[in-house]
Amino acid sequence: MIGKRAPSQTIAIAGAGLIGLSCALELSARGHDITLFDPRPAEMSTGWAAAGMIAPAYELMLQPGPVDNAFAAFCFESARLWSSFAKLIKLQTGSPVALSKAPTLALARNTQEQARLDALADLLRDLGHACQRVSDRTLQNQHGISSSVLNGLRLPEDTHVDNRRVIGAVRRYFSVEGRVIASAVSTRSEMEALSDKTFDAIIWARGTAETGSKTEVKGQAISLSPVPGQPSNVLRFGARYIVPKADRTIIGATTEPDFIGKGIDPSVADLLHEEAARVLPQLASADRLEHWAGFRPLGSAERPFIGPKAGREFIATAHYRNGVLLAPATAKLIADQVEGLNYESAYNVFAPAPGHGATA
Repeated sequence: MIGKRAPSQTIAIAGAGLIGLSCALELSARGHDITLFDPRPAEMSTGWAAAGMIAPAYELMLQPGPVDNAFAAFCFESARLWSSFAKLIKLQTGSPVALSKAPTLALARNTQEQARLDALADLLRDLGHACQRVSDRTLQNQHGISSSVLNGLRLPEDTHVDNRRVIGAVRRYFSVEGRVIASAVSTRSEMEALSDKTFDAIIWARGTAETGSKTEVKGQAISLSPVPGQPSNVLRFGARYIVPKADRTIIGATTEPDFIGKGIDPSVADLLHEEAARVLPQLASADRLEHWAGFRPLGSAERPFIGPKAGREFIATAHYRNGVLLAPATAKLIADQVEGLNYESAYNVFAPAPGHGATA
């Protein structure tokens, strides 16, 4: 991912969640001096609450309105970048991040979902991306899927990574080097006073603080104990997913734009577990390990804000449900912009409108 080496800069990043850390790692690997600011522990970040899906194909089906070619291209580019990004994380931190190569299986539980998968298959072929039909018998015999599932679609470009390993490894790397300052900041002068540095560039990556609207969408998820013999593939069905990890299986997620309160609802955990077990019956006996709520920053039309502001300041936020997917491409795009390198002009659509950000 590392591009042409540019003169070293001293750069501050407000926000040490997945997006801020990804930008920090990319810029540090390019030879820049990075300082991160975040008062929260890693476990409080939006990326920690995610399931780790890298899903450019399935995301096409979830997007509102007609296909946005720039956004689709950005999603598929970022999915391709994950292999080199995972290698960079291991090279810099010494920690592997469990990037899976197993393709996602998108499942149809009824005729409506089957029609949506048919439309997705046609769209992927039109865009030049692969997918393969999977029969109900194959799903049952090879993956243990319930006989109630009609059929499926194999999505080879949709995979997953252990997002908590990513965040933990990169956060530890910068913390050990003394480059994470546990303070909330909202201005350049605060950053420079706390760090005793003069910054050439500032990157704001604090979630809703940068969106202008402060809109969040709540999502509840659970994790279960791993079950012997369960498939290594991510399973997608409607708005739900089953994501296998080495030490847990994640089931999610609700979408609650008009939530009241940030707590969890025990009945939601029961619902998620029951829905997952109807698709993958062996999960019925799995122990429930965790139940949590995450809060996804939402931008206009579900698009991220990535790009420059005035005065050598940049924004990288509002990735909504695609923070994990878009982390490598966001880091590369921000790094290219900070260094003044050429980048895909179509990605200018992600640039923040005037007035967004901490210093607006």
